[in-house]
Amino acid sequence: MAMKKRNSTLILLGAFWLAVGCGYTCAAEKPGADKMRAGRIVHVWDGCTMWLTILDQRVGAPNREIPGPAAQFSKRILEEMIDEEAAAHVDAIAYCLFTAFWSDLPSSKITDLFPWRPAGMDEVGMDPLEVLIDRCHHHGMDFIADIRMNDRHGVPPNGIAKDHPEWALFGGAYNFALEPVRQAMLDFNQEVLDGYEVDGIEYDYMRWCHMFKPGEGEQNAHLLTDFTRKTRKQLDEAAKRRGCDRLDFGVRVPQLMGECDHLGFDVATWIKEGLVDFVVPSDFMHIDMNMKTEDFVNLAKGTDCEIYPAVHNRISMDEPNEHYRLMNLANMRAAAQNFYGFGADGVSPYNYQFAFERRGVAHRSSAYAAYMWPAALGWLRELRYPDQVGARDRHYLFYALHKKKQTVGGYPSDDNIYLDRAEPVLEGRQRFRMAEDFSNPHLRTTMQFKAVGLANDEKLEISINGTQVPIDYITRVQDKNGQNMYEGDPLPPFDLVIIDMNWETTGRQQPLVFGDNRLAVRLVPTEAKQDGKVSIEELECYVYVKKPKRSP
Repeated sequence: MAMKKRNSTLILLGAFWLAVGCGYTCAAEKPGADKMRAGRIVHVWDGCTMWLTILDQRVGAPNREIPGPAAQFSKRILEEMIDEEAAAHVDAIAYCLFTAFWSDLPSSKITDLFPWRPAGMDEVGMDPLEVLIDRCHHHGMDFIADIRMNDRHGVPPNGIAKDHPEWALFGGAYNFALEPVRQAMLDFNQEVLDGYEVDGIEYDYMRWCHMFKPGEGEQNAHLLTDFTRKTRKQLDEAAKRRGCDRLDFGVRVPQLMGECDHLGFDVATWIKEGLVDFVVPSDFMHIDMNMKTEDFVNLAKGTDCEIYPAVHNRISMDEPNEHYRLMNLANMRAAAQNFYGFGADGVSPYNYQFAFERRGVAHRSSAYAAYMWPAALGWLRELRYPDQVGARDRHYLFYALHKKKQTVGGYPSDDNIYLDRAEPVLEGRQRFRMAEDFSNPHLRTTMQFKAVGLANDEKLEISINGTQVPIDYITRVQDKNGQNMYEGDPLPPFDLVIIDMNWETTGRQQPLVFGDNRLAVRLVPTEAKQDGKVSIEELECYVYVKKPKRSP
């Protein structure tokens, strides 16, 4: 089922705000509004973890009894899950059926079969992949074969890799500089295309980014581009055999263009040559609301390639809090607002099972609530429609993605401000972006951040885009208890600094703008000498959408 560019989903900045209007009513409430205006939702089922959470077959105590006949019960659960995805207006399931030379293909000569399988189905010759594909097509949804390109979860060699220790890279990965490794992946593609009516293939390069030895990505980029061309040829030949126009080819890559280049992902060439149909810029595990979506959108201008930034429900890698705090719907709207506002054609949720993972795993955090299946899918339905996103409150989170660390690909990703009292300059800056029309009188914005290490008598001078924030719009609250791991990144006592942006109440003009903004914070020295550092962390911006009273 070939994907084609849909004019109704091209989100140009001016057209976006024209369609959203004043930002306080959704399209369904507007006479004559285009109710079909939509982005595309490509939901990645990360391996079997989606269905495992509902139909638990993990080692250890299962979360439910399996009634007989087991195969029919498993089939029913898989079909019901696809039914719920369809009800949430999801356009495509990208199902991870390969990782580390394990796969879901019982007849594969390249891989071993995944050790976790739906109960009873193999015993009666019922193929779970065929069940999922048929149910997707029943609902008019696409089924895309998602392939983890170089998973490093510490899995020992499987399939034909067991006979080739020379393929090993590190951590369970394989060296794509070797032609036999690339050929083995192409051979697996062929097994998928010959055996199943999939609607395309997605290469998940975010598991785990490194396809070559560290530092050798750029010099080997041509090898991946040749590999990409051969994959496109396989898909085109399969489409011809089936009598359809085109099968989709997607790639999931780092959200930083420089990191793509460093790792050998020549996205520009892949798009320019028409090799790929969609690109998913993504962090490894966490949401990036500062993502420069337009870097990818600009590459795709004038082509049929579409851009679907990744939506993760984990917020940041501030161990151990990445396991305890998740995005809520207002957070997801903020991310989608930024992605659509800078030209994205849709979004691609990843690891979404965390939203209801307590169904399968005992967990202390209420963020993983068991009752959120299938309700959490309703959030995706809202994210599909940019006008609905723009009509409701949005809560932006600008946290360090990998606090004091680098991305998996080796790039820094800590935007926090750190002020060292031993340094002569006690000022720092942080970039944050919001695709918001701040001239809209129906929007009210509130900002906040946490200042760690600030003495009671010390003050901060705060500026936004070069304009100093008046003290009458600043509130400072001391939190003597700090923050525990169930609330977020564990923090010692801190000062919560709140900034109200309704400056018009005193005849001032607030300085926030559509797009990139700059927060500047300066530590004002005191006579009493203080040592150590002050950190400015967890910047947040809440955009409240005021709604008028309805006419009687």
